[in-house]
Amino acid sequence: MLFCVKLFNLSIYSVQFYNFDKFLNSSQIFSAIFSTLCIIFVLNGSNFIDGFNGLLGIHSSIIILILSIINFYFGNFDLFFISILFFTCTIIFLIYNFPKPRIFLGNSGAYLIGLILSILVILTCQKTQYHKVYPFFFACLLNYIFFEVFFSFFRKIFYEKKTPLLPDKKHLHMLVFKKLKTHIMTTLSINFFYFITIIVALFFFNYPGFLKFLFVMQIFLYMSFYLILLKKK
Repeated sequence: MLFCVKLFNLSIYSVQFYNFDKFLNSSQIFSAIFSTLCIIFVLNGSNFIDGFNGLLGIHSSIIILILSIINFYFGNFDLFFISILFFTCTIIFLIYNFPKPRIFLGNSGAYLIGLILSILVILTCQKTQYHKVYPFFFACLLNYIFFEVFFSFFRKIFYEKKTPLLPDKKHLHMLVFKKLKTHIMTTLSINFFYFITIIVALFFFNYPGFLKFLFVMQIFLYMSFYLILLKKK
């Protein structure tokens, strides 16, 4: 993965924190390692939320649609056409996966979607940084996938005192399912709340302070829903 990051120039050089950005810009190796870790998080996050029909498919469709709009608006037509192609493929998959499942992604499909999302987000960020599309916009875009892994990792280590490598049934979508009782409503409700936050982010893509606030609010909403549902389990 690290080799691919260097080969295709997928390094991340800014996260909108001055001191950390200095490290990213002063060392190509550090930047490549950080970028590799981010991609791995997205890969695993995609696999984590693939447990329910349509959840990853709809979620990735929203992300790709937003990337398509951004790339079209700023004239990045190469990335725009790639995004539209990927969006079309995802929609075709959803026709056969949601709400009535006839085909499934599996681990390989989930990892593939995570990899494509990572690459498209990084390339879009690189091409739009000069147009003042700030990195925290893309952090908001991938927040649910990324934070699902981040939270699960530390929850298992510090709260449950067990290895983070073992699977469990305490992810957010699983707790929502126990409340709503149906895969369809679980998938639609999670993606509905996510879609609202991303539409807000789209209108404020060049307001770094607001994007940071929105990023924190996304985490706050995740944690609030999670703790409420965990108590009602």
